[in-house]
Amino acid sequence: MARKNVSAHTDEQFALFIDQIGTMLDDEKEAQFESVVRRLVRVAACEAKDDGCDATDHDTVDDLHHSPEPPKRPYPLASGAGAAGTLPARPDFEAIEKAARQSGASSASLMGLIGQLVFSWSNNESMLIYILKVLLQTDEPAAATVFSTLNTTRARLDLVSRLGRIKLADRETRMALDHVVRCFNEINAVRNEFLHAMYAVDAKGRITHTQTMRLINKSGRLTFGQQHAIDRERIEGLVRTCNELRVLNRKVWDLLPQLAKAVESAASVSSAAAPIGTRPNGN
Repeated sequence: MARKNVSAHTDEQFALFIDQIGTMLDDEKEAQFESVVRRLVRVAACEAKDDGCDATDHDTVDDLHHSPEPPKRPYPLASGAGAAGTLPARPDFEAIEKAARQSGASSASLMGLIGQLVFSWSNNESMLIYILKVLLQTDEPAAATVFSTLNTTRARLDLVSRLGRIKLADRETRMALDHVVRCFNEINAVRNEFLHAMYAVDAKGRITHTQTMRLINKSGRLTFGQQHAIDRERIEGLVRTCNELRVLNRKVWDLLPQLAKAVESAASVSSAAAPIGTRPNGN
C-alpha cells in the first residue's frame, strides 16, 4: 500500500497497522474504515503524480469528521517486543470527576441496580442448597457441602437437573424444576454481562459501555472482548432481570414442598417395588 510521505515504517508495517485497526471495529464500521482508507490512498497517489483527483476523493476528510467514532477498546490486543508502548495513558481522574460533578452525571442508578442484581442472585443461588437437600434426601450441612464443592453455577444447575431426572417420577414436578433451572441459566447470563466486564467511562464521568473479559473470534480474527452500550434499553433490561430474580425466589419457595412430596412418593414406589428380604446390590 503506497503512501505519499516516506517514514521509518515499511509499507508492510503500515498495512499490518491498518489491518489491526480493522479488527477493533464491528463489521459495519470496519467496512467504512476500509473504504475511507482506500480513498485516502487514491488521493495520496493522485497528488504524488500531480494528476488531480475526483471531488469525491477530496471529500474523504469530511467523511471522517461526519462518521461517528467507534467506541475505543480500553485494552487493545498487542504483540511483539514493543507491546508495552501500546499501553493507554493514565486517565485524568481529577478532570473526569470534576466534569461529572459539573454535568450532574451520576452512576448511582446503575450501581444500585448492579448491587440489587448481586444481592438477589446470591440469595437465590443459595436456595439451590435446599433443592439439593430434597433431591439427595440428606441434611442441610451435607447439601451445603455438595453446593460449595461444585464451585460454578453451571455445575450446580447441571447436578440439580440430572438429579431431577433420576429422582422425580412426577412429570409436573420435573417440568417445574426444569423451568426453575432455565430461569437460573437465563438470569446468570445477564449477571455475567455486568459482573465479569470492564466499564468504559467518558470524559464527563458517565459509564457508557461494558466490555466483556474474554477473547472473541470474529471471522478468524482474535480480539479481546466485545462492547455493549449502557443505554436506556440496557438499563430497562437490568430492571427486568432484578424483577425476575424476585419472582424466581418465590417460585423456588413454592416448589420446595411439591418437590419434597414428589421425591418421597417416588422413593416409596421404589421401595415397594423391591423384592421383600433383598437389599440393593445384595447377593
